[in-house]
Amino acid sequence: MSILKNRKILKLSMATALTLGSIVSMSATAISQDKAPLKITMVAGVKGDPFYITMMCGAKKEATRLGATFDFQAPESFSPTDQIPIVNGVAAAQPDIMLIAPTHDSAMIIPIEQVAEGGTKIVLVDTSLQNISSTVAQISTDDYKGGVAAAEEIYKLTGGKGSVLLLNFQPGVSTTEARGRGFTEKAKELGLRVLDEQFSGTDIQKSTSIVSAVMQQASDLSGVFTTTDFGAQGTVAALRAANRLGEIKVVGFDASPVMVEQLKANDIQAIVSQKANEIGVLGVQQGVKAAKGEPTANEPIKVSTITITKDTLDNPDIAQALQETECRD
Repeated sequence: MSILKNRKILKLSMATALTLGSIVSMSATAISQDKAPLKITMVAGVKGDPFYITMMCGAKKEATRLGATFDFQAPESFSPTDQIPIVNGVAAAQPDIMLIAPTHDSAMIIPIEQVAEGGTKIVLVDTSLQNISSTVAQISTDDYKGGVAAAEEIYKLTGGKGSVLLLNFQPGVSTTEARGRGFTEKAKELGLRVLDEQFSGTDIQKSTSIVSAVMQQASDLSGVFTTTDFGAQGTVAALRAANRLGEIKVVGFDASPVMVEQLKANDIQAIVSQKANEIGVLGVQQGVKAAKGEPTANEPIKVSTITITKDTLDNPDIAQALQETECRD
C-alpha cells in the first residue's frame, strides 16, 4: 500500500472519530438539557378551605415559575383518618417534593416518614410535627404572635372589662394550639379574665351552641377570640340570635371571604390573618433547593400575621393577607 493511500485512510479515520465524538457530546448535552422537571405534590389539611386554596395558588405559581410540575390533594376532613390514605398514595407515586400540612402532630409522623424514605423531600407548611427529622424545611405562620395580637385587639375593643372566651379548633393541631397559647398568656398579662378554652372543630353549629351556653353562664362576656373562620361563623350566629352583635366583640383568625364580609358588616370587629400565599411560595422554594442538593433553612421559617379592621381593610398592604376560593391568575 502506498504512503499516500495510508495518509488518506488516516485522515478519514480521524474525521470519523471527530464526528462520532461530536455526536456523543451532542447526545450528552441533549440528555442533560432534557432532564425531567421536578415533581411537586401538595397535601393540604382539608378540602375547600380558603386558607389552603390560597396557599396552593401561591405554591402552584411558584412551581410553574421554577419549571416544576404541581399536584394538589386534600382530605375531606381535617383528620389523620382522611389524610393518611392520601399520604400513602404520595409515597407510592414518589414525587421529588411533598408539601404537607399535617392534620395531627403525632399521628402523621410515621406516614410522612415513609414518604421521605422513598427519597421525597418533605416540607411542612402551616402545621408541624412533634418529630421533624424526616423533613427538610418547615414554613408556618408565627401563630403564637398571632394569638398575642388577637389578645391585644380584644383588650382594646373591650377596654379590658369583662370576661373573654377562647374558641379554639381541636387538640393536637400545632398552629391553633400556638394561637390559643399566645392569646391566653397575653390576655392574662393584660388583666383580662379568660374563660375555659372550648373546642368546636369545623362544626359551625357546635360553635353556635358553645357561645350561646357561655353567654348564659358568663353574664359579663365581653369578647370572643376564635382561631378559625368556622368558629367565627358560629359565634356570629349565636350573637345574632341573642341580639348582642357588636356588644360582644369578636376577633377572628384568617381573612376568608366569609370573614371579610362579616368584618364589613361589623358582625366581627377584627381579623388576625395569615399570609397563606407567601407560605406556599416559600414551601416550594425550600423544596426545590432540597431536591437540587442545595442547603435549606436551618430553622423553621415563621411568617408574620396582619391585623385587619374595617377601617384598614382597603389598605394596599392588606391585600397579601386576603384569602381566595380559586386562584386569581
